[in-house]
Amino acid sequence: MADEPNGDFTKPAPNRLVPPIGHIGKYRVDHIIGQGAVGIVYKGYDEQIEREVAIKALQPMILADLTASADALRRFATEVRSAGRCLHPNIVTVFDYVEENGAPHIVMEYVPAGTLENVINSGVRLPLRQVGELMAQVLLALEHAHAKDIVHRDVKPSNILCYSSSSVKVADFGIAQINTLNLTSTGRYGIVGTPHYMAPERFLGRPDDARGDLYSAGVIMFQLLTGQRPFQATDTHELMNKVINEAPTKPRALRPELSVGIEGVVLKALARNPEDRFQSAREFLDTLRAAVKTDVSDTKPTMDLTQYSTMTSVPVGPGSSRPNMSQTMAEKLAPGTITALEQALARSVGPIAKVVVRRAAAEALDANQFLDELTKSLKSDVEITDFRRLAEEKLIEDGGIAAVRIESEVGSSEAQAVTAALLPILGPVARTLVTRLTKSAVGRDDFYQRLAKHVPKAEDMAKIQEIAVKFRPKR
Repeated sequence: MADEPNGDFTKPAPNRLVPPIGHIGKYRVDHIIGQGAVGIVYKGYDEQIEREVAIKALQPMILADLTASADALRRFATEVRSAGRCLHPNIVTVFDYVEENGAPHIVMEYVPAGTLENVINSGVRLPLRQVGELMAQVLLALEHAHAKDIVHRDVKPSNILCYSSSSVKVADFGIAQINTLNLTSTGRYGIVGTPHYMAPERFLGRPDDARGDLYSAGVIMFQLLTGQRPFQATDTHELMNKVINEAPTKPRALRPELSVGIEGVVLKALARNPEDRFQSAREFLDTLRAAVKTDVSDTKPTMDLTQYSTMTSVPVGPGSSRPNMSQTMAEKLAPGTITALEQALARSVGPIAKVVVRRAAAEALDANQFLDELTKSLKSDVEITDFRRLAEEKLIEDGGIAAVRIESEVGSSEAQAVTAALLPILGPVARTLVTRLTKSAVGRDDFYQRLAKHVPKAEDMAKIQEIAVKFRPKR
């Protein structure tokens, strides 16, 4: 429903003036009301029960990949139907799933409303209590969905519809689930998800859960309170590096009148590691309500959201840039890096290396996917290990987006060094501890901070820190 970021759905539908496009199942299709990277949204009409609907169809590139796999199409249909179980006043309801000529369509509640993104981009500063009320509605929607094991994965202001002066609905439950189907691996249309609102674990390619939605909600709350996002970046490389390795700007530095309690709520929602965040939408909501209740700094009257939500406005203020996440590795890497990788791979596979590298670069969206594809042409474990080590060095030297994951995570050599240093201190449990932390820590700093909790003596931890310094990437 909210695929068009700056859509205005408040104008009367010109059904009598514009002939309908046709029919999808029992639904009449009238005209396009929005489109984005994932789908095209049509205004439609259920002629049997005389109800206006919104119908979302997938963009051709995504549709081609989805329909190429019967299993992927089946799982997508299951996810959409699961989203249809979400019946909540703050969620755009999914009414139906229809396949027409093999193409899936999602039939949804038609909500004639603008978006919270437009409200933010207008530059208006909402009163604190109204921010609390808006976030409460978003969190109630997430709580309802999470209770049904449905994770949104693309919570952002353009997916929040302001359908009245003070009420909102979260859209696109179900459609964002396309993330789980591995359809974005071809690199033809980019990652489904908006980088400024993506949780750190998603940048690292880790499995995500409901806490990723809560991080996204934290970014939105930060924006509503301060007028900007928590991390300032001009491109995706810089954004990823900051999200994974740095602490967000403190809200009170941008809006001093905010209470310590309100700031604490935002920062907890934005915790780098999901274990440090709110563990449920209910916990987030209860903590937020308590903080707002005790904050008497803002007594301004509630503002009418509809005055700003339908404005087609441009982003204002710092932090409003939108890095491009749809670049393939071919677009991210310098030509010299591509050539160096071709030469390295050619030592094992011969002249075909040029074709293999360029094809993989044209399809892969990130470093790990790129390297995984390249190593498929190698036969022995030794060849794979040697090539991957060399390739990682080349990617880091390139200094592009590809370097971020490699720089931010604890590699196998570093993990082995840490384990060796810990064995005399902790005994055999050291291996289990290091393995667990390399999988759960978000960034190298987080890894060593969590490790320090298990090493009580300062002199022992000092030895571990020497390893951290030794393996720290040179920027």
